[in-house]
Amino acid sequence: MVTVDCHLHLTDSAEQAPIWWMEELYRPYGGGYIWTDGEAIVGILDRAGADIGMVQGSDIRRTTYHPDFPDQRHVFVPNDYTAEQVARFPDRLIGVANIDPLRDVQAGVIEQRRCVEEYGFKSSKFLPTYQNYYIDDPAVAPMLESCEELDIVAHVNTGYSPTITAALRYGHPERLDRIGIRYRDLRVLVYINFPYVDEGIAVVARHPNFHADIAYFVGAGPEPFFDALDKLRGLGALDRVVYGSDNNDKDRTGGGQKIGTHLLAELNEVAERTGREPFTAADIDGIVGGNARRLYKLD
Repeated sequence: MVTVDCHLHLTDSAEQAPIWWMEELYRPYGGGYIWTDGEAIVGILDRAGADIGMVQGSDIRRTTYHPDFPDQRHVFVPNDYTAEQVARFPDRLIGVANIDPLRDVQAGVIEQRRCVEEYGFKSSKFLPTYQNYYIDDPAVAPMLESCEELDIVAHVNTGYSPTITAALRYGHPERLDRIGIRYRDLRVLVYINFPYVDEGIAVVARHPNFHADIAYFVGAGPEPFFDALDKLRGLGALDRVVYGSDNNDKDRTGGGQKIGTHLLAELNEVAERTGREPFTAADIDGIVGGNARRLYKLD
């Protein structure tokens, strides 16, 4: 079975992100940030036992700021760099575009199309908290409509970030409910994240075209992970849960590197302790690979 990690980030040097920004991002996780090019991402996949990684860069130049470093705002990993890394490992990596829609939304639409048609990217990542916009802002609509037209996945970040300028108010998943109502055919992958876990689960369960990126739970421990999956199962959305790791580097317990049978064992230990229904092997196979392959149309 081919396994898929939907949530991986490229940042290979201080030229792509200032040191202060990396330190701020990793501060709650012990401060030990790492740089990641394509080779490093493949190493993450190998250690986790994953076959394919959906990998993205970032453009957070417009909103990045620190008063002590006013000239260091260059958080920018271009889509061309992502394409270069994918080309190095074409059997292991698949590109995800990242575009700041508020820099120039029409240019963003053109760039999104270029990433799909020239490089074969399968998804576009939206970062409302980092880029400071609401996902249902009419200014963003052309980018979402372009995802629908290009038949790619709109992967949307929600919730918490340690980065100070990543404003929490922009990351509430309730805003995505309006997207699901308006765009019935748009495939949306929602990064379910603290503190809006139940809201994220609810919005995924409501919309048949929505899927759940569970990267947050992979590092949160088996109990909250089980609870989230059990809620999604109870709402009929377990077949729309997609494994992600967020690079496996923010989890200091080692749990973030467990997928497949290891994940199944941990989850069902919780089921046994709490007297709840265990997850089947077919459930876990779907989470770590089958659901993603269907979402991204990889088969």
